[in-house]
Amino acid sequence: MTRPVPATRRVSAVFSHIAAPNEGGVSFLDLLIRRFPYHTPEEWTTRILSGRVRLDGAAAAPETSILPRMVLEYRVEDYEEPAVPLDFREIAMEGDLALVHKPAGLPVHKTGKIFVNVLANLYRAFKQDEAWTPLNRLDVETSGIVAFARGREALRRFSPGTPGTQWTKTYLAVAQGVLREPGVHEGPLAEWPEHAIRSRMRVHPDGKAARTQYAPLETSGDKTLVVVRPVTGRKHQIRAHLADLGFPIVGDKVYSLDGRYYLKRLEGELDADDIAALQAPHHLLHAVSLDVRDAQGAGIAGIDTFLPDGFLKFFPNALELIPDHPTS
Repeated sequence: MTRPVPATRRVSAVFSHIAAPNEGGVSFLDLLIRRFPYHTPEEWTTRILSGRVRLDGAAAAPETSILPRMVLEYRVEDYEEPAVPLDFREIAMEGDLALVHKPAGLPVHKTGKIFVNVLANLYRAFKQDEAWTPLNRLDVETSGIVAFARGREALRRFSPGTPGTQWTKTYLAVAQGVLREPGVHEGPLAEWPEHAIRSRMRVHPDGKAARTQYAPLETSGDKTLVVVRPVTGRKHQIRAHLADLGFPIVGDKVYSLDGRYYLKRLEGELDADDIAALQAPHHLLHAVSLDVRDAQGAGIAGIDTFLPDGFLKFFPNALELIPDHPTS
C-alpha cells in the first residue's frame, strides 16, 4: 500500500479546537495566532470580525478572554495545505487494534498548518471507518509505528495511561559520534523557557523523571546505529537524552548543531546546503517495534521494517541488525 506524495492541496472545511487549560486567559486573537500561524494577525482579525471564526458557537471580539474548554470554530477557505508524504502502511491488525507505519514528515494529528493530510484522517479513510483513533503520537519528523484503536472500549483498555496496560517501545537512531558501550540515562527532563527554541527539553534536577536504555548496534565512520528503549515517555526524551550524552541524532534540527537550522527554518525553507550540513532532511529516529498489552495480556505487537533512506545511507545493512525480538 504505497501512496504518492501530493502537490499542495487546497482545503475548504470547518474545524474546531477546544481551549486547553494552559490557554486560559489569553485573548481570542492571541490564541488563533499561536495555534494557527497560517494567517497573519491582521487576517485573523478580519476573520473574527466577519464571523468566520466563532467562540462557543457565537461571534466574539478579538480581545475576548479565553476560558479553558471553550470551543473555537473556524472556517478554512481555499487554504493551500503543505504537501506531506502519504506512504503510510498497515503493519498488523488484531481485533480492534492496529499498528501503522508513519513516514517521516507526516503528522499524526492536525497541526497549525496541516488539517487534512494527517495520519489519523488518512488511516480512517483507508479503513472507511471513523472509529479508529491513534493511541500514541510521534513527532512529525520521527518515522515508525503508531498504534490505533477502534472504538471507545479499545481506546480505554489500551491507552498508555490505563492502569495495568503495558507499552514496550523500541527505536532505532543514527547518532553522531562513536558510542561504544550500552547504558541507561536517567536524567530528569524539563522545559527550557530561556532557550531560543521554546520546544527544547533539557536534563535538569527539577524536571520529570525519565529513563532511557540504549545500546550501539554498529558504527560507521563517526556515526553509530543505536537501539533505544524509552522506559518513560517524556517529550523529546530519546532526542534530549542522546544529545545530553554527546550523541545527538543525525538530522535533528533542535538538538544538533546548536539548533541553528531549526531557528533558520522559522524564517523560511532550508536549502540544499543546510540539509547537507544536517546530513539528513529529517532526524533519523524510527519507532521500530511496539508491543501493547492490556491488564489481561491481550494486545498486539509488530516490527516496522520500513526504514527511511537515511538509515540505509549510513548503515546499508541496518535491516539485518534489527533484533529478532526487539521488545523483549
